[in-house]
Amino acid sequence: MPSSEKNQSKPLLTVNQQIEHLKSRGVTFNLCSDEEAADYLAHANNHLRAACYRKLYPMRSSGERAGSYIGIDFGALVRLSSADRVLRSALREITLDVEHFARVELLDRASGQGENGYDLVHDYVSDLRGRERQRVSSGLSRRARKGASHDEYTGDLIARYENGYPLWVFLEAVDFGMLCDLWLFCARRWNDNEMLEVHYVLKSVKSLRNAACHNSCIINGFQTSAQRAGYSPPAVLLASMGAHGIRNTKARRAKMHNLRVAQIAASLYASYRFCVRSSTRHRHAALMMDVRDAFSQVEPLCPKDGSLVSFFDFILRLVDIWLPATETENR
Repeated sequence: MPSSEKNQSKPLLTVNQQIEHLKSRGVTFNLCSDEEAADYLAHANNHLRAACYRKLYPMRSSGERAGSYIGIDFGALVRLSSADRVLRSALREITLDVEHFARVELLDRASGQGENGYDLVHDYVSDLRGRERQRVSSGLSRRARKGASHDEYTGDLIARYENGYPLWVFLEAVDFGMLCDLWLFCARRWNDNEMLEVHYVLKSVKSLRNAACHNSCIINGFQTSAQRAGYSPPAVLLASMGAHGIRNTKARRAKMHNLRVAQIAASLYASYRFCVRSSTRHRHAALMMDVRDAFSQVEPLCPKDGSLVSFFDFILRLVDIWLPATETENR
């Protein structure tokens, strides 16, 4: 049977059926009663999101209960979902700030290079391949037009400069992905190797920003078998880790091979690299203190093999070097 037909054969379960299904897979309800779980699944979260954290726990491979999970209580799934929400909220705020300050820095760098803001944008757009150049131009024009496609927030600004965008307007109009591309163009234009390395950091930040803003679960990917990063971490990121005592060990490499952890690492480093104002650093450090507290509450409920805790510990070590608790002092 094709996989699509198999998926369509799954019934839509009632809340009580969802609870029974979880029990059949080895999930206990000692920390959370059936009634509390039913209320949670009906009003606070859905089964798919709540149950996605079960794959962080080991599964029985043989015997009568083969295919059931070991050591999971529904209360642990609830705590993990709550910790994930705190982490996601913190990363959303941090990555949005990184995007903002990257735009600010690029404009400042262009000024320092003596660039004409109009010529820089013209050269960048001209350097795009034909289809991509047409996509960018038509996309901006569509947002500037009156009618259903008009961009309420930047459409008038785009329309005013449609015949020639200065850099400061273009930076307001483009998305994070094009900001990364423009950053790369400028790095090559100015022959700046540090900017070139940071471009790869920004690409990871963009991916995590998109996931956080779309409310995607994050912690459910904290496992060795999760999607691997298909690239080597940027040298500036690894150099900063090494300078702060996180050496190039097998354990570090294993954690950085996890795509989600690699993107979190890039985002924490980018906060340290781009968000230099004390008020922003204080705010980011406070957000990660909340994450630390959320992790500490869920730690006793994690798998006994320590695998999930090791991911938490690694992330918190990165917080200690790039957003230490001392940044929250004198807020």
